[in-house]
Amino acid sequence: MRIEIVCNICSDDKSEEQSSFVSYSRLCSIRDDGIYEFKCPEGHRSTTVLRTPKHEVLFAIASNALLDGYLRESIASFAASLERFYEFVIRVICRSKSISQQGIEKCWKSISKQSERQLGAFTMLWFVEMGDPPNLLSNKMIELRNQVIHQGKVPTYQECIDFGKAVIDVISPIEYKMLDKFSDSHTDECFALSRSVKEKHEQPLTTLSIFSPLDAAIRENESLETCLDRLRLQRKNQGVPSIGSELIRATTVHRVPKET
Repeated sequence: MRIEIVCNICSDDKSEEQSSFVSYSRLCSIRDDGIYEFKCPEGHRSTTVLRTPKHEVLFAIASNALLDGYLRESIASFAASLERFYEFVIRVICRSKSISQQGIEKCWKSISKQSERQLGAFTMLWFVEMGDPPNLLSNKMIELRNQVIHQGKVPTYQECIDFGKAVIDVISPIEYKMLDKFSDSHTDECFALSRSVKEKHEQPLTTLSIFSPLDAAIRENESLETCLDRLRLQRKNQGVPSIGSELIRATTVHRVPKET
């Protein structure tokens, strides 16, 4: 998966009277830290921070993998997206309680490498805050995930779609409740990275949000298939083919006549 990083200094330096100007951009692979340093041919140096939350980035990676035909990788990234969403919820609720970031990091370190403990922490914290346990993945979806990740199963395209939808169905009601009860903390957590980077960098800093199939599915109430169609069109505009779904290809074959 690649994202487009633009030199905003070039655009800002151009006069509005000019009818045309050169705008430099670069397609970059996703970075884990979400920080992109860019030096354009004009010598401008800038830093761009990806504002899209990690779980939405992973869902986008899963969607791109699906369009690329990497089915096992799609399931794995959908599953990782859900796990990171649990972490996101925990951090948002902790922010709402004015718990220091140092305290959160110290506590998280003890469970950061154990997904079952993270799930337990999320489930109990959500129950304490909301009074009802959250809906989780069904046993059928958990079994599919385990077969793919631990047993080398190659899922079908439809199984990937079904799993992606199941992840949306888990995240959607939780996200709505968070936005209703923890709106300010939700926003603060989304911008936490850009604020942290801004404090450490002297050069111009910009933030970037990418198209999020997960966000579109939740906030715009779109189906996963519709979100994939939007992503497919975006990739086409970038010159990136989508070959994940099976295609019928017609090939003309010229027979060589046998010698008699």
